[in-house]
Amino acid sequence: MQNLTREEQLTIARYLTEPHGWVDTWFRYVIYFVPSLLFGLYGMLKGDFAAVAVGYIVLFGLVVYLISYQRKSGPLFRSALRKLMEGCRATTDAAAKPASNPSE
Repeated sequence: MQNLTREEQLTIARYLTEPHGWVDTWFRYVIYFVPSLLFGLYGMLKGDFAAVAVGYIVLFGLVVYLISYQRKSGPLFRSALRKLMEGCRATTDAAAKPASNPSE
């Protein structure tokens, strides 16, 4: 990881240490999704346009946040992977070349 930038190293480390299960992912986002859903349902039941609007705005904000996060971290992650693959390829190519015999 010597040729990776600090941001690339942190991105890879964060990806490797985060829980990746379906349940973990669900609970990570449920704190945003459920309250806004409840606001929307309450507003629909009571005919309260403000509650529906609050629920929708929170969901919309969550989607905007997730898209902006992916736009920032996605290219950084791909860049780090590209550098790692190039490093692995260079190491493999160097190991595959036979050592020249100095006595020849």
